[in-house]
Amino acid sequence: MSTQHDKIIIDVGSSTVKVYRIENGVITPLIQRSIHFKEGFNSEEGISPHAKKELFDIFETLRDQQKYACVKLYATGIFRTLTNAARTRLVDEIFARTGQFFNIISHDLESFYLEMALVGKYIQNEPMLLINIGGGSSEVVVMHGREAVERHNIDIGVGIINSEFSGINDYHASVAMIDVVNFVKAKLPVLSNNPRIAMYNGGELTYMRLADYVLEPNTFFHDEEHPQRISVNNMRSRNEHVFSGLSLQGLEALIPHDPKWMHGARGCSAIAQAICEAYGIEWIIPSDSNMVHGIVRQEFRHVTLSGSFRKHLDYILEKKSHLERHGTRVLSPRFTEPKNPGETFVVFGGEEGLSPLELERHHLDSIAQSDALIVCDPSGYVGASAMFEIGYAHSLGKRIIFTEKPEEFMLNTIPAETSW
Repeated sequence: MSTQHDKIIIDVGSSTVKVYRIENGVITPLIQRSIHFKEGFNSEEGISPHAKKELFDIFETLRDQQKYACVKLYATGIFRTLTNAARTRLVDEIFARTGQFFNIISHDLESFYLEMALVGKYIQNEPMLLINIGGGSSEVVVMHGREAVERHNIDIGVGIINSEFSGINDYHASVAMIDVVNFVKAKLPVLSNNPRIAMYNGGELTYMRLADYVLEPNTFFHDEEHPQRISVNNMRSRNEHVFSGLSLQGLEALIPHDPKWMHGARGCSAIAQAICEAYGIEWIIPSDSNMVHGIVRQEFRHVTLSGSFRKHLDYILEKKSHLERHGTRVLSPRFTEPKNPGETFVVFGGEEGLSPLELERHHLDSIAQSDALIVCDPSGYVGASAMFEIGYAHSLGKRIIFTEKPEEFMLNTIPAETSW
């Protein structure tokens, strides 16, 4: 089983690819490149040849530079709109060319990772708003302590703002910031809670520092990753300057290694301002935390373990125990005490009276509800039942992870991962 040592995580969004190295739990950004996947995109055909080439260029660079790292890919945004056929073609092509599984995660799982990135940072007895702004959509989550008490997905993102307001990226924006803010406000849902503090994530701490926003020490809580805060009034004032006082070329110069990233700065700032004004937010804590920080803290919500309960029960239960200690719920196997160890079909205490068919149906239902199927295959052995379950998971487009490289040739041809 791999650890957090020497791991590469690639976050592929609708307009940006970010690459991180994970070592001893420390997250280090390696690459950030703007690739506008929406240009030439078709849900039935997929991303354009140009965008695909840029994406594979990043993979090739990583393969040359990080030969021994465990690489994991997580895709969001526009990739979720691919048809099943287009998704399969893209996943198969990436696996064939790189050996990596292109894991297109659900919006729900992405939300979980974003919450995990920030949960427990601010646990006072009052609600706090988490703001995450993407290319095609945004999300607001109200946290109270460690619990998410309210979630709203909003069909407004930076790409939509840039399309709706074509002059936003002129030398100086030829659209008024207030018009963009009001446009966003009209799309926002009503909140049941009344937070006064928001955490605004996704590289915003770095951006606000580069763009000279008036930041103050964070006195709400102590955390090395969130050392500063900004009042909404100060954010509003600097946003106006970003629209009308700072040229697009001036913004691009702030990130010379990826100047196109700043083409979303004005739209993103307006969305954040609209959210804060609409919900009466007084203070913002800008955060560089993102989905990857959540993945590092907890990679799975629910998983199913597959393997030979007859031959490798101790091995499987060890994996189950490890996952549960780190917060993951193992949907199957549910129990740990075998009633008939070593027999052809192992039945656990708590499952007495259930037929093999009923138990297998429960196992398949668990796969359908899981974030991943983890195949426990010490020495590469995969039995007949596990092969059946792998085929089922593959048909659902589920993430499949082998703990060791499987012996069976065909299992090495399907898009999957090894060494969890």
